[in-house]
Amino acid sequence: MESAGNGGCLVSVILPVRNEERYLGAVLDDLSRQTLAKEKLEIIVVDGMSTDATVAIAEGFADRFPNFQVLENLQELSSVARNIGYQVSRGEYIIIVDGHCEIPTENYLKDMVDLFEQHQADVLCRPAPLTVEPMTTFQRAVAAARASFFGHGLDSTIYSGEECQVQAVSAGTAYRRRVFEIIGLFDESFDACEDAEFNFRTDLAGLRAVTSPAMTIRYVARRNLLDLWRQLYRYGRGRWRLLLKHPSSFSPGALIPPALALSLVLLPLWLLIFPPIAAVIGLLLALYLLLNLAMSVAIAAKENLKSLPILPVIFATIHLALGFGFLSGVFRKRKN
Repeated sequence: MESAGNGGCLVSVILPVRNEERYLGAVLDDLSRQTLAKEKLEIIVVDGMSTDATVAIAEGFADRFPNFQVLENLQELSSVARNIGYQVSRGEYIIIVDGHCEIPTENYLKDMVDLFEQHQADVLCRPAPLTVEPMTTFQRAVAAARASFFGHGLDSTIYSGEECQVQAVSAGTAYRRRVFEIIGLFDESFDACEDAEFNFRTDLAGLRAVTSPAMTIRYVARRNLLDLWRQLYRYGRGRWRLLLKHPSSFSPGALIPPALALSLVLLPLWLLIFPPIAAVIGLLLALYLLLNLAMSVAIAAKENLKSLPILPVIFATIHLALGFGFLSGVFRKRKN
């Protein structure tokens, strides 16, 4: 194992949190059970002005770690929280852990360090299935939908089950300290997809990224359609900002959700001014609905879900939220 960094610290865990009283205690408990020597570990909780018991819960774990801090993030943005955490961190390896996840093994951080050394990696990517229990039927449907090719980016490795070299952009989460020295900090103008933008810069810099099932962290699926919409809407807006800053990040698949959203908006207009175009748009929307239904049936048959009626709605929510979020970014840019 590589020698510890400044002050004997080897691994810095940064937790950007806001209003995570439901899950944060379990996350910190998972971290307290890690087999990595406690003197080589530091925990940095960066709170975005929570209005619930998040800070009190975090402070209640201070006596479990010799190196533990709870810091304020007045701007409430995850990008800012990540930078605050990095700037006070001392570890050779830095990992971002959210406040609503589950770390599945007690050897997780030791395995992470071993992966860095084994692959001589600069960035480690993690699979992130939405499988934290207990789960409602709705959450199981969301998890199954998001894990399918129809529910997340075709080029994403966030549900990968292989150990191999990859592009970091979609799933990078742990970094050697030198990565920040080479490419700088997270872009604080991003209020979503700040991780994708940062990871894209690691790829541009030619840094080596590896994904492995050993890096899996389980996440909590959204509990209702409104929360799912809000999450994916922010992602859509972040995708537009990423494309605006890095045109080379473009992929054709990223345009499908905004094209779907725009088609729905323009269909009534084309019906009035040029029905043949409306007919083409209507046909494309019908094909989308058929594919949506086919994927929903396939997932329900495989997963034995009782929520077949809600799966098409979940897929539509994912795609339309991404699409309208992306279009909102376009509109804001034009307005400015």
